[in-house]
Amino acid sequence: MTSLKSALLAIPLALAAGACSSSFEDRYQAALPVDQRLPIEVKSEVALLNIATDGKGRLSPQSRQQVAGFFSAYRGDSSGAIEIQTAAGGRAAAQTEGEIRDLAAAYGIPGNYIKVAGYAPEAGARTTTRLAYVRYVASVPGCKNKDWSQNLSMTWDNTPYPTFGCSIQENVAAMVANPRDLVEPQPMDAATASTERRDTIMGKYEKGDATAGGRSTGDSGKVADVTSGTQKN
Repeated sequence: MTSLKSALLAIPLALAAGACSSSFEDRYQAALPVDQRLPIEVKSEVALLNIATDGKGRLSPQSRQQVAGFFSAYRGDSSGAIEIQTAAGGRAAAQTEGEIRDLAAAYGIPGNYIKVAGYAPEAGARTTTRLAYVRYVASVPGCKNKDWSQNLSMTWDNTPYPTFGCSIQENVAAMVANPRDLVEPQPMDAATASTERRDTIMGKYEKGDATAGGRSTGDSGKVADVTSGTQKN
């Protein structure tokens, strides 16, 4: 009987020990907001496009479509320089460079953003020209190897499971148009900066006036009054 009582008494003691098994650091990390517990990491990487040309350096229709898509992605990913990397010189390289510059101009990319450099292609490579630019990529390293080992029905500390919040953070990282915006704001230029409008709004704010624009009667959103044909006046 004594041994039975000892065994029964050991059960709650073991449960209490299990409840205290997690460290203070674990509980502290679990209590942090998701953006601190699973931060979004922004890093730079090089986007590359190998371009196929004929013997005279001319782009095929398929190559032109690929370059156009590359420039379209560049406009959303980066604001730095684009590098034309060629393995051969001469007229063929000049022909390829000229066609690429024409496509870049069609996509509104200034000519001074285009740089030319040489590179050594790998053995057996079919292409001798490629485009490259640096872009920023957002990811959540803490969600790379998701941990589902914890039994969610037995969380003694009542803390979230290790990968709780990964879906939110990964969705934000995937949806941001330009990951660089998560690191620093984009600079304003003459086309985007409106100092006159900003001074006007700040002046109203300092005076305590409403900063919103005025609304006309047409902005009310009211549907026009319509009288039914069977309704008597």
